[in-house]
Amino acid sequence: MRTDGTDDGAQLGGRLLTLVGERDFHALAPAISQIAHDGSDRSAFTAVVTWMVTTIADLIADPTASVDDAVDSFISVVPVVHDTTEFDEELPPPAEWLFTAVVRHLQSRHRTGSILPPPAPADSALTRTQALVEALLWLDALLDRGHGFAGELG
Repeated sequence: MRTDGTDDGAQLGGRLLTLVGERDFHALAPAISQIAHDGSDRSAFTAVVTWMVTTIADLIADPTASVDDAVDSFISVVPVVHDTTEFDEELPPPAEWLFTAVVRHLQSRHRTGSILPPPAPADSALTRTQALVEALLWLDALLDRGHGFAGELG
């Protein structure tokens, strides 16, 4: 078992995603709140968002594609997730944070082969909560539309 929090992040993130899929918002709200307010070290939050960013990147970009193709695939997906016709470069702060985290992950994955944790959003429980909700919405939308984004958009 890994000791870097990845397994915990996948377990907690998977549980949140299941609650979203089941539309169990009564259970989802306190689960998100607990992760967003996870104390001074924020290890649960960091583990969950790292898993979410990695999963989003895996769903949208072929790992063998160039970094430019991976980012282009991601830019093509953003309007789909937000039910718009084109990419809006002025995303709300939680979506902007998520967008930046995924792009940085795609870039680091292609440059070094290592997976870096995403940049931490602003230091407030509200922003962490919004970031978790945004990531869950993106993951849910991507999963609802299938895993073929890299092939369809890249």
